[in-house]
Amino acid sequence: MIDLKEILINSNYKKETEELINVANLAYKHWETYWTGFNSTYVCEEILKDFENLNDFKFFIYGGLSSSQRSRIACFRGDNIPEEDALKSNFPAQGIKINGNFLFDNATQDDFRSLLIENGVNQIKVGDIWTIGDRGAQGIIDNSNIKHLNEKIFYLRDVKVKVNIVSIDELQIPSGRSKKLVNTVEASTRLDAIASAGFRVSRTKIIERIENGLLRLNGSKVNKPTINLKIGDKLELENKGFIEILNLEITKRERWKVKLLRK
Repeated sequence: MIDLKEILINSNYKKETEELINVANLAYKHWETYWTGFNSTYVCEEILKDFENLNDFKFFIYGGLSSSQRSRIACFRGDNIPEEDALKSNFPAQGIKINGNFLFDNATQDDFRSLLIENGVNQIKVGDIWTIGDRGAQGIIDNSNIKHLNEKIFYLRDVKVKVNIVSIDELQIPSGRSKKLVNTVEASTRLDAIASAGFRVSRTKIIERIENGLLRLNGSKVNKPTINLKIGDKLELENKGFIEILNLEITKRERWKVKLLRK
């Protein structure tokens, strides 16, 4: 079994790491593949760094799409490695369609995700969610305990929506989000200023999300928007991906030229 305390000591993602340790112990004991819940793909990649030297285990990150922003980690014994195609074909998730008329009442990915959570779906059971124009949204969801959602009618604000559980093959797969360089000039290196520019979210909304613990700095949740950032810092905003600070340069007018990598 894995020494839980030893791995958790230096982890910035203790809750997610603890889940993976529990999953790994099950995989080792039962000689089968076990999956974690959904987390940011970036978080999945980060926590696996703590497991690199554990030769008894192997891992596979997948979220149902080739460019998933939220993924699960499959764990299996190092002496019982399944084929990648088998892992994908047996991925424990299904597609979900949330159909409604949002022509006069726009809704975001966060709105649809909140709708599912408010109706009994644990956040770690929800993968990627993407909007389909003004007709609603589609996404990936854990395939356990979701029968109560199928064919049901809910309301998102005043818009009536119908939920259908389908196979992932029936979804309109969105184009993948590619890495993007962002160059901006800011008055300071404050967290709220750079996060607002990098994630293209208003300063007011960024501050609100920071105060609500929805933003991580180098893996740790922060709730103060006034923190000054430095080169190499990584920010993750829930449901918005992450950005890395590549360069900070003071200008003659004492403003900051900021170079970011967004993924």
